[in-house]
Amino acid sequence: MIQVDVLGKACPIPVIETKKALRENPDEKTFEILVDNEVATENLAKMAHELKIDYTVGKLADRKYEVSLEKTEASRDHREIEDYSVNSATSNNYVVIVNSDKIGDGDEDFSKQLLEGFIYSVTEQDHLPVEIIFFNRGVYLTTENEKTIEDLKNLESRGVRVYSCGLCLDHYGKKDELKVGEITNMYKIVEAMRSNHAIYPC
Repeated sequence: MIQVDVLGKACPIPVIETKKALRENPDEKTFEILVDNEVATENLAKMAHELKIDYTVGKLADRKYEVSLEKTEASRDHREIEDYSVNSATSNNYVVIVNSDKIGDGDEDFSKQLLEGFIYSVTEQDHLPVEIIFFNRGVYLTTENEKTIEDLKNLESRGVRVYSCGLCLDHYGKKDELKVGEITNMYKIVEAMRSNHAIYPC
């Protein structure tokens, strides 16, 4: 039996790691995956169903679930597992796109506080985004705003990828001040928007 411990990891990481374990252990029949949210159990169950692998889901404790997989004669072989698209199981993935340092055009300080509240609210979600991407003045939230930087580090530690537009950082003279996440480009930003449901708070 192979155990895959992905507690604290946001989707699609549990599906990715499970697929890797299935691929790398073609002769193993049973797998036990530990996750901490129901969305991950649903995505793993969907993957198992599509790969014709028997599965059961059990709740071990608060925010601790066990997904047991058992391959049968009807299950797809490791070559078909290799070709399986993780996106097939994680269709509920979403990204957050932030293109400003405030929400709306009202009072500036209040509008900035609204965006800080939005970022904090993301940290409280059971279903976390795959990525949070910052461009234009949004890069001020990854370079200057200590409140959002702390919340983004929290999200990053839980598997959320945080990206800032490199061209935007250059334009505002902030490239050397990046405090959380990685630098990306507009091609990757468009790709993320195209491949996932995107939420735009501002």
